[in-house]
Parts: sequence; C-alpha cells; structure tokens
Amino acid sequence: MSQSSHASPPGHYPPHQEPDWSRPPKKKGAGKIVGIGVVAIVVIIGGSVAFALKTGEDKSGSGNDSPASVSPAGDSGQKSAPRDAKVTSCALAAFSKWPSAEVTITNHSSETSDYQVRIAFVDAGGGRIAEAVANATGLASGDAIDTSAQGSEPASGDIDCKVIEVLRKAS
Repeated sequence: MSQSSHASPPGHYPPHQEPDWSRPPKKKGAGKIVGIGVVAIVVIIGGSVAFALKTGEDKSGSGNDSPASVSPAGDSGQKSAPRDAKVTSCALAAFSKWPSAEVTITNHSSETSDYQVRIAFVDAGGGRIAEAVANATGLASGDAIDTSAQGSEPASGDIDCKVIEVLRKAS
C-alpha cells in the first residue's frame, strides 16, 4: 500500500492553509420566529390600547381637578343622570389603605341602560385625593345594583366620597 501524496512525511507538519474568511452560513428560521413574535406582541399591545380607548373608562385620579360637580354628557349619546347614583359607604381599605366607595346605581329611565359613575375621594380639608369609576351594564328600567369604586393611591385620615359625574346610555 502506498501512502497518499497529501500526507506529510514523518516529523513534518502539514502545509499551512489560509483560513476561510467568508461569511458564516445563515441561520434559517430563527429570525423569522423572533420577527413573528415581535409582531404578535405589538398587535396584542395595540389591540389592548384600542380596547381601553374604546371603553373610555378613566380610572386615573390626579387629585388636582376642579371641585366636585356634575358635568354635561357631550355628544356620545350619553345623558347626565346625577340622581341615579348614590354613595352608600366610603372608607379606606383595611390592608391597602386605598379609598373605596360602595355605590348604588338605580335606573330611573324607561330604558335598559349602561352607567358610568365617577367618584371623587376627598380629604377632610376638601382636597381631592383620587378618582375612581363604578360601572353598571344592562340595568333594566327601575332596577338597582350595588357596585364599588376604588382609588389606586393609598390615603390616610378621614375621607369623603362624592359623585362627580353620572353618565347613562341606553343599551
């Protein structure tokens, strides 16, 4: 048997070869998966934002708004209905110290209606601590429902809860 002509003689190193500096092979599929995942996350976040804007619930309270009053309903088909909501209890939650109001919503209209009730939480000096929203959907004419609204900031001391806006829309 003869040895191959490419083999080095004993005691010698193989001939030096230049390294291959070309681009490494492309990874296939991994980039697509990451791209699809990013697009899916963006779509989910966009959908959530659109849903939140569509529902129109304002659950943030800055504490710097004007004094409590019933505001007009605007052109959205909603009507101001201040006599349809009443605060039945107002306190700080035992564990979180967040202000909480129990609200009774009574439908005095002749149609089944949806309600959005804005509650202001005020301190003993009358300063606004926070705001919250209580909702009722599909409330039949003459029916009442007990619901609650909870602030999202801890508070201390004595608080009072005031209905600042009641919006009713036929459902």
